[in-house]
Amino acid sequence: MAEFEHEQRIPVDARAVFDVARDVGSMDAWLPDGLQVEPSGPERVTGRVSIGDDIDEAEGYFTADAEQRRLEWGDLDGEGYSGWLQVDEDGPGASRVVLHLDVRGEHPEAVGGEAHELTDGYLGQALDRLAALAVDQAT
Repeated sequence: MAEFEHEQRIPVDARAVFDVARDVGSMDAWLPDGLQVEPSGPERVTGRVSIGDDIDEAEGYFTADAEQRRLEWGDLDGEGYSGWLQVDEDGPGASRVVLHLDVRGEHPEAVGGEAHELTDGYLGQALDRLAALAVDQAT
């Protein structure tokens, strides 16, 4: 198993950042390149990962706890990807966001050498995009 985690301060109220993050319909605006998610039922999503010519599609769970400002997701069989995003207050009008990803099983496209660096970079990219989107929507 490999774990990835990034943290970023965003100059937007935590509730507003969480509201942007939990909107499955607009997640493509902040998720990393090659990852698409669409709702497929209550607390269910279909995720597509495109790497080169390969496209991997899987059903997964997605939960949003508004009180805790926490998202959790993963594949239904528990053998692939899972993760969480936590949004906390970080002073007036600011938030701290932590994005965590666990990769289980055999996923050479995400773990090891250059692939590990790319996956780690994707988390940073996602937080940068989330921050830009939250700032844009707050202004």
